[in-house]
Amino acid sequence: MDSSVHLSTEELYITGESDEPLDLAVLAGSMIVLLGNDKTIAPDLALVLAGRKAPASGTVRLGDDNLDVRSHNARGRIEYVSCNFSCPPGMTVSGHLSLASAAAGYSRKETRDVLSQLYTWCSLDNCTDENVNELSPDDRYLTAFAAACLPIPDVFVLQGPFPEKLHPLLEDICHGGCAIIASLPEVHYIPQSTDRIAICDSDDVRQIVRLGELSDACSLLMRLQVRFFPVLPRAVMESLPGARNVLAVHSGYEFSHTGLSTAVTNLVNLARANSRQITGLEVKPPSNSELMEYFTADDEPGEADLFCSEDLDI
Repeated sequence: MDSSVHLSTEELYITGESDEPLDLAVLAGSMIVLLGNDKTIAPDLALVLAGRKAPASGTVRLGDDNLDVRSHNARGRIEYVSCNFSCPPGMTVSGHLSLASAAAGYSRKETRDVLSQLYTWCSLDNCTDENVNELSPDDRYLTAFAAACLPIPDVFVLQGPFPEKLHPLLEDICHGGCAIIASLPEVHYIPQSTDRIAICDSDDVRQIVRLGELSDACSLLMRLQVRFFPVLPRAVMESLPGARNVLAVHSGYEFSHTGLSTAVTNLVNLARANSRQITGLEVKPPSNSELMEYFTADDEPGEADLFCSEDLDI
């Protein structure tokens, strides 16, 4: 990964309630997720980092030239995509992207060539003449994302959730050297190519973890819900190898298990041995608060940061 820093902060306080300044460095080719719903600072932090909202104090800067993201010269170098994107009534996909292309400085000939490639890359070929506001939520988001690509920014700030078919495009962008910051409400929306996850509460970023660390925590903290027909006695359910904290819920059982594939295998064997059918199986990922509690249980209060010390060779 390129160790150049595309975005950084100086003494950044998102709200007046923040305990410590947020020291943030977003590297070229990296993707960082701000994990938290609209009751946390994650959505506001995304707006601040994109230059769309003023922080309580501090500065967000772009690149080696330390350009303030809220300055006029930052336009086009950092692009924000909202999950509530809409267009004026009657605006088509091709119309919107043609205007965005002109605003980005492309000539008419360049626009034709660039948009042709963009339609294909973003899977918008079949809806170029459709009204943007009448598109499915996924295609509407992809249209907004396509427009954000036209200035060829250094940093994308994405307000999620966004469609899963965007994930490989984000990976392509990272490989090209851009940086991505995504605000997402729940853990199951996180793309596989994410490098780091900032777990947010109502006032601060509380913990920064790598994707592998988050995956391990989810495996440990996940809950499974299962239903059998006929109903399986609780004593038999509690005999399931590896099952912990078995609870009776919704005509079935909920429990923890350290391995999903092992749990499913054991459930199938248990059902077969007791002449039962599994009529429902659901995997419930841990809540954000459970993840925060897990990762901060042994931590001393202190300053959270997103500096990638290993990647920066510090």
